[in-house]
Amino acid sequence: MANAKLKPNADSAVFDRLGLEHNTMHDQRLAVEVLGLFLAQLPATLALLDEARTAAEWKFAAHTLKGSAAAVGAQKLQNLAACLEMLAFPGDSGLRLLRLQGLKAAAAEFGAAARAVYPETAA
Repeated sequence: MANAKLKPNADSAVFDRLGLEHNTMHDQRLAVEVLGLFLAQLPATLALLDEARTAAEWKFAAHTLKGSAAAVGAQKLQNLAACLEMLAFPGDSGLRLLRLQGLKAAAAEFGAAARAVYPETAA
């Protein structure tokens, strides 16, 4: 018989708590610390995307967000950052702006979901 897999909850696309717990070896204090660092750094990372003036700056910021989002279980953010990383720069400025707006909305959604589970990360 195949191993039973845990079913992710409906909100795991926004915040995969099991992924964060796995990445932090089920150490609650470490999960809170890593999540808190991610949330504290998130506005600066989003600003890097807003302020990118070259393809290299754009790809660096998107790639950074993609990796850090993966580490904390921010699946939706990770997927959006992966899309942004592949987006031609400067490309269509209207499309870029729409994707950045979507990314910022997903970041806010992730922050709310993560703080609901880990209120000690609230700023």
